[in-house]
Amino acid sequence: MKNIKAAGGLGVDRLVYDADIYDAMNTFTHDIPFYLEECRRAKGAVLELCCGSGRLTLPLLRAGIDITGVDFTPPMLAAARKKASAQGLPDVFLRGDMLKIRLKKKFKLVFIPFNSIQNTYTLEDVEKVFRTARAHMAPGARFVFDIFNPSIEYMVKLVNLHKGIAKFRTALGRRVVVDEICRYDSAAQVNRTTWIHRIDGGRPLPQKLDMRCFYPLEMDALLKYNGFKVLAKFGTYDRKPFTSASMKQIYVCK
Repeated sequence: MKNIKAAGGLGVDRLVYDADIYDAMNTFTHDIPFYLEECRRAKGAVLELCCGSGRLTLPLLRAGIDITGVDFTPPMLAAARKKASAQGLPDVFLRGDMLKIRLKKKFKLVFIPFNSIQNTYTLEDVEKVFRTARAHMAPGARFVFDIFNPSIEYMVKLVNLHKGIAKFRTALGRRVVVDEICRYDSAAQVNRTTWIHRIDGGRPLPQKLDMRCFYPLEMDALLKYNGFKVLAKFGTYDRKPFTSASMKQIYVCK
């Protein structure tokens, strides 16, 4: 994850990075087989940028992948290390900012999962992310990432408050209910989401989660003019072709 305070007040609030809440809210695993296959195809060391609390890193590590996970947020890294220790796995986690980190190592695969590049709001910062990826790519390496396929119709529907989009109990026993409301900022191309947390029946805690929208041809152009060639573009994690109806844009680049 990347904790960015951008111009115009864009960013992500701290509660969104609460690892106990994050892990309870994000229990899906359907992207793991895709990234595992990409890691195995790479046949070498793998770098995951924005690894968060290790949702992907740990199963890939268990599968024998030589992976390094980088994240900016200490609570997420602490949770990842705690889970790795409990599972008898090595600590492969480093703190770093994907805009500028430089490791003294090259990798056969660099990937940014789970829409994380959408927390990068300016053209300059997007290009810094691309430079970071390129700086860590060994000869013949791949760069893989996934983002949403923006739907104006869907974002307009979210202008109204949607109550109870998530209800769960965390590993620490907290009962959490999340409401959601969105406003699309067309000038910035940002879906300005507010998640309203209620923890153990307490007062509402509004938290912003601003997501930069990258339209399909826009991202194709950004990659081209930053030195990448798109080898494949999928609309689903089971590698179905990207179409207008796809919810995701999944890029495999060199």
